[in-house]
Amino acid sequence: MRTIMPSIAQTTGMILALCGAAFPQSEAPAPAFAAADVHASPRGIREGGLYLHANRLEMHGATMLHLIATAYGVADDKVFGGPNWLDTDRFDIIAKAETPVNAKTFQPMLQALLADRFQLKVRTEDKPEPVFVLVAAKRGLLKENAAAGDPQCKRANEDGYISVACQNVTMAYLAERLPGMAPNYFDHPVVDKTGLEGSYDVTLKWTGRGQIGAGDSDHPSISLFGYFEKQLGIKVEPQTRPAASLVIEKVNEEPAPNPPGTIEKLPPAVTEFEVSEVRPSKPGTQPNYNMKNGRLEALGVTMKELISFAYNLDDYMLPGAEKWLDTDRFDIIAKADPTVTDGALQAMLRTLLAQRFHLKSHFEEQPVSVWALTAPKGKSKLKETTGEEHAGCTRTPKDGAFTYSCRNTTMAQFADKLPDVGGAAGYLNEHPMVDLTGLKGSYDFDIVWSPPARVYGRGGRGDSGGPAGAAPTAAAPTGGLTIFEAVDKQLGLKLSVEKHSMPVVVIDHVDRTPADN
Repeated sequence: MRTIMPSIAQTTGMILALCGAAFPQSEAPAPAFAAADVHASPRGIREGGLYLHANRLEMHGATMLHLIATAYGVADDKVFGGPNWLDTDRFDIIAKAETPVNAKTFQPMLQALLADRFQLKVRTEDKPEPVFVLVAAKRGLLKENAAAGDPQCKRANEDGYISVACQNVTMAYLAERLPGMAPNYFDHPVVDKTGLEGSYDVTLKWTGRGQIGAGDSDHPSISLFGYFEKQLGIKVEPQTRPAASLVIEKVNEEPAPNPPGTIEKLPPAVTEFEVSEVRPSKPGTQPNYNMKNGRLEALGVTMKELISFAYNLDDYMLPGAEKWLDTDRFDIIAKADPTVTDGALQAMLRTLLAQRFHLKSHFEEQPVSVWALTAPKGKSKLKETTGEEHAGCTRTPKDGAFTYSCRNTTMAQFADKLPDVGGAAGYLNEHPMVDLTGLKGSYDFDIVWSPPARVYGRGGRGDSGGPAGAAPTAAAPTGGLTIFEAVDKQLGLKLSVEKHSMPVVVIDHVDRTPADN
């Protein structure tokens, strides 16, 4: 149910679009929040949204990388240097200003707050930015369109291929829109250096990049890069260009304590809905979740889903629950002040569950099934980091595969990140992943694997072909490495299912029938 909440990255993108200029700085004294509660996020919390309303700012579960990128109005990949915890440690910020804050005024305040509480120091510097360059390789394959008309592109799917038909487009127009059309191919900005000045009608056709190599003679794979060169006479070349970036000179992992009286200066937390209605769902009710402007509408949801959302839990954290928690469905419609945050709505839902269902629970450690990352005989193929590159991991799509590049990264951080990476989640979504390698260093490494559909085709997830707990392998594979094979062959590590003690929620009591409205 967490998917109904916007991520910091999504919300920040909207904010940055409004802000426009990068690295807003001034020699005048930086405006500051009147009060700000800054603390480490509770264990297990996920990334929340950036919330601005009136004179209030809230960010929950934000990594320091996101905080810096948000404060200075840049993308995450324009932040360089810093310690290896930069995009794993998470923080909550609740701040109040003397005057209303908006997309343009909150950034210098957040910069000042990070400098004060984390001793953050940054500098601007040009760093190489990866780009794709369009170069004319063969003239004459494109014909100019002499007809007048506005440029436009329409997307369609045909016979398993993706296609886009464009009319009256210049090469500059097409270059600007390619990252939006095909983000798995053009995952960097595109620069037109074809020298073609006219307007053209262009049809593009390609196979999804993760499916490259999985076709057959009747339905061969089409790489978009290859299509450009063969059908349009345009070559796509990866290059770099200088781009203004932020370099971290200093940042503390532990924030300075809140000044005395901080909590008293902030608005008190609201923990109850103004009005709410709770009832069992009618048969056939389709699950639907909507949370906006202080209103929560959850229709056809199970008690397990409600508890998981209210307490921000992963599936494994509710083991041994009664069967009805996963079958009986309820409707909840509740209203609060339109200015409350999504996090506040979750707190109100916790109160509602306690009032209407008499929910009582507690946290404890229990053994659960996990994907255990281990180092056989304490060895691996990993190399200690040089510390010269930006700490963190990035995923890059390849034809029929993904490359995950990590720099200055510990195995604990790798285990925390990998299950959420696109292309790996399909392998690892059944269990949490835990680092049991015993390796304490930081490493630079690349790992390449293919998505499940590329490896197994339509035959499913495959079979382990070995003892219980072994990682599955491909049955009648179409090619490529599974994430398990890649971890073994490329990193010298192993992923297998083991029992490991993890924090879980134990339901002490919950009524099956809600109290009357």
